[in-house]
Amino acid sequence: MAKDNIAEILSDLTPAVKRELLDGLVKSLLSELIETEKKELLQKIVSGGRENRQMIDMVEH
Repeated sequence: MAKDNIAEILSDLTPAVKRELLDGLVKSLLSELIETEKKELLQKIVSGGRENRQMIDMVEH
């Protein structure tokens, strides 16, 4: 039920607000990682793997 509410809330946001929200979430999540973990995670995301491609597609949506 909460999942539907979150999806509804996100669907009502403008692209600019979505980017700002995503930026804040990423910064918050990365803040607790050490530098090597941050680099590994970011490299994995941009490497183009299937799961990462799905993440990028979701972000683009």
